[in-house]
Amino acid sequence: MIPRPVSLPLASLALVCLLLLAACSPTYDWRELDVVNGAARAAFPARVRTESRDITLEGSPLAYTLDAARVDQAVFAVGHASLAGVPEARREVLAKALLRSLYQNLKAEPPADLPPAGTDIVVQGEAGGKPVLLLARIWVRGDLLVEAVATGPADKLPRAEAQTFVHSLRFRQ
Repeated sequence: MIPRPVSLPLASLALVCLLLLAACSPTYDWRELDVVNGAARAAFPARVRTESRDITLEGSPLAYTLDAARVDQAVFAVGHASLAGVPEARREVLAKALLRSLYQNLKAEPPADLPPAGTDIVVQGEAGGKPVLLLARIWVRGDLLVEAVATGPADKLPRAEAQTFVHSLRFRQ
């Protein structure tokens, strides 16, 4: 039996559909990288840019470094600050302040009982008048305050990719 050739209009339609699908869905090009000055490793879904800036938490200025990748309108980031010289009791206060800021930045009310370090934090809020989803984890590890965050418009941040990213962060022993 000789196969029938596909008609040109049908082949053209299939090609157009394929191109539209490719244009609509962002590409996740996962790669593992060392972060937190080599103290941890994380899987990022795209090329990473590193930025440093000063932040203030609970009146304490901290030098903060952020490794971030962007896919479509979603951002996947690992941030960290050194807590060297910060008393043990104050470190937990700073971690809770960072956690509260995740809610406040999205105009959402933080829960009365904040989740413990290293657990998933899900915030549904808004930015620019549009719904935003954020998935994060925050840790105090030795002299480091570390956060892994995936955030973006609620319709542009697939929860599976956000979880893959946040759960990928692994500390070295």
